Amino acid sequence: TEMRARLVLLGVALAAGCGKTDETVPVHPVRGQVLYDGKPAGGVKVYLHPTSAPMVPQIPWNPYGVTAADGTFELSTYGNRDGAAEGGYQVVLIWTPPAGEGEEPSSDDKLLGWYGPVYSKLTAEVRPGTNQLPAFKLPAVTKAPAEVEGIPGKN
Repeated sequence: TEMRARLVLLGVALAAGCGKTDETVPVHPVRGQVLYDGKPAGGVKVYLHPTSAPMVPQIPWNPYGVTAADGTFELSTYGNRDGAAEGGYQVVLIWTPPAGEGEEPSSDDKLLGWYGPVYSKLTAEVRPGTNQLPAFKLPAVTKAPAEVEGIPGKN
């Protein structure tokens, strides 16, 4: 039975290693800024959705970042503001107010969905080396976009 236990443990160890690879898609530093109505927008969640770039499962998740008080952001793919893989992306911006102590996070997007995955027409191209994206200059919005049918992000 000791031999059987060793075989079971060996099988578990091999299975745990399956699917893991030491190969990682190279990423490049990406910085940018979000301005809303001409002013820096802090707390905006910035996501890059691959259009012609590596995607999950080649990368752990889509590149993302959150703007600082001055509206600037740096993107992370593997972590710690390491950047994004080379390629083209749709830029998705979601700006929810920060939750106060003891409050549930709000799902109210101050951008009213204009820059969510369905409506955003913002794009970014990541190239080898350091990338400074042009500032995303968002006009003030007062109403949500009209409902559309079709393919999200392509209408």
